[in-house]
Amino acid sequence: MLRITSELPYLDQAGHVYVPLAGPARSCLKLNRHASRIWREALRCPVDLDTLPEPDRDFLLGLTRNGVLRTTPAPAAASRPVSGPASAPVPAPASPSEGV
Repeated sequence: MLRITSELPYLDQAGHVYVPLAGPARSCLKLNRHASRIWREALRCPVDLDTLPEPDRDFLLGLTRNGVLRTTPAPAAASRPVSGPASAPVPAPASPSEGV
């Protein structure tokens, strides 16, 4: 499993993702709706590239080769399904008069 992050700022608006400097001659790259969906899913949670359809995998790997995306191994906890709270309960916030 890989965690994918964007190396460039991007705009996600009106069903499309726009990535400045990622297109030909460093132009703005506008992803079609399918590519935008793949982009969003890849950045939202860890990805197993071996399970993706070949065109989707090649799309993400191409953006990685071009320096638009970066991949790092996903933490082991991120690749396991969540079965319940993983940490102790968070204590209630202190009142404004405490610690002043």
